[in-house]
Amino acid sequence: MIVTIVNLRSKVKGMNHLFFRYFLGAVITLQPALGQEWTQFRGPGASGHSEAKGIPTKISEKNIRWSSQLPGTGHSSPVLWENTIFLTSTDKNAGGIRYVLAVDAANGKEKWRNKQTFGTYRHHRYNDYSSSTPCCDANSVYVAWTSPKGVEVVALDHAGKQKWSKLLGKFYAKHGSSASPVLAGGSLIIGSHGENADSFIVGLDPETGNEKWRLKRKSNDKGAYSTPVMRKAQDGVLELVFSSTAHGITALNPANGKIRWEHDAEFSQRCVGGPVISGNTIFVAAGSGSGGKESAVINIHDGKPEIAWEAGLKGLPYVPTGLAFKGLLFLLNDGGIMTCRRAKDGTVLWQERVIGAPYSSPICINDKIYCCSKQGELTVLLASDKLEPISSYRFPEGIYATPAVANGNLFIRTFSKLYCISGLSK
Repeated sequence: MIVTIVNLRSKVKGMNHLFFRYFLGAVITLQPALGQEWTQFRGPGASGHSEAKGIPTKISEKNIRWSSQLPGTGHSSPVLWENTIFLTSTDKNAGGIRYVLAVDAANGKEKWRNKQTFGTYRHHRYNDYSSSTPCCDANSVYVAWTSPKGVEVVALDHAGKQKWSKLLGKFYAKHGSSASPVLAGGSLIIGSHGENADSFIVGLDPETGNEKWRLKRKSNDKGAYSTPVMRKAQDGVLELVFSSTAHGITALNPANGKIRWEHDAEFSQRCVGGPVISGNTIFVAAGSGSGGKESAVINIHDGKPEIAWEAGLKGLPYVPTGLAFKGLLFLLNDGGIMTCRRAKDGTVLWQERVIGAPYSSPICINDKIYCCSKQGELTVLLASDKLEPISSYRFPEGIYATPAVANGNLFIRTFSKLYCISGLSK
C-alpha cells in the first residue's frame, strides 16, 4: 500500500492539493478489494469475500499461531490495516468504560488501548455495548458508539490518539445497536435507524469529521441493526445498499447521500442481517425472536427495482448476513441451517444444517465458506451447488463476532480471546 501511494504521488505531482486529496481517497477506498486489508465489517464492500491465500480449510490446534486475551466483552468484529488489528471491548469490571484496542497481527500483543467513557443503557441480553465493528483506512480507525446521548463517532490515529469526535443525533432502540460505520465514495458513513427518535444516514469527511451530507429517515418501533453493503450499478456508480423496516431496501450514492432507488418491502419485522447482493439481484430478510419471518428479493434494471422471486418462510435468516458467490446465494439461518439458492430464480439447490446456532455471519475465502456458531464451532464447506462439508473445529468458548481475513491469516474473536489461524504450523 505504501509503495502504491508513493508511486501515485510521483505521477500526480503538480495536481492541486484538493484534487489529489479526493483522488487518493478514492484509491484508498478501492484498495482493500485488491490488497490484503480487511477494513470494515465483512471486509471489502461488506461482501464477506476474500481471495487470501494460505488459509487452512482443515483447522487444528497446530494452525493457531497465537491467541490474545481481550479486556472485557464485545461482539464487534476485528478489522485490520497492514500489521495492526483494531477492535472494541467493554470493561466487564467497571460500568460505563469501553476501549478501542490495537493488536499486533504478527504476535497478538496489545499495542495500545484508548479508553472511552459512556452512559450505560438498555440492550438485548445477547447484545453488548461493543457490538458495532470499527472501520479503518491508512490514517485512522473510526468507531460509532451509542449511549443515552445518542450516536457518537470517534476517529483515532494509528497510534491511538483521538483526532476528532462528533455527536450525530439521538438514538434509541430497545435491543441496543450494532450497525457498523463504512468508508465509501470518500465519505465515512453512519446509518442510524432507531425507534421513537430521529433516524438518519450521515456522510462525514473522514479527515475532519465535518458533516458532508445528511439524509433524514423515518423511525418506527423496530429499528434496524444491519450494516450497508456496496455494489457497482449498471451505470458504473458506486451504490451503498441499506435495509430497514421503515424503508425496505435503499440504495444511495455515498459521495453525496442522494437516493438512487428505493423498494418498499413492507417489512413489519427487524432488519439485523444486511443485504446479500449477486449482480443485480438483492436479497434482504427481516425477523424477530429466533429467526427470519419476512424477505424481499429484487432485481435492479435501469436503476429501478423489480420483484425478482419469493423466498417463502423456510430457512430465512434473521441475524446472520448471507453470501453471494458465482450466481448462488448461501443463506445461513439462526438455527444453523444453510440454504443454497440460484440468485436468478430462487431455486433451492440444497438446504441442510451445517453448524450450531449462529450470530456470526459466514465469510467466503476463495471458494470455501467459513461459519461460526454461538457455541464456538468453526465449520468449513465448499461454496458449491452441492453440499460438501470440509471440516469442523471447536473453540473453548462461544463466537458472536464475524471473522476477518488478511495477509494469509484468519482472525477469530471468541467471547474473551482473539485468535490468529494460519496455514503455517506454529
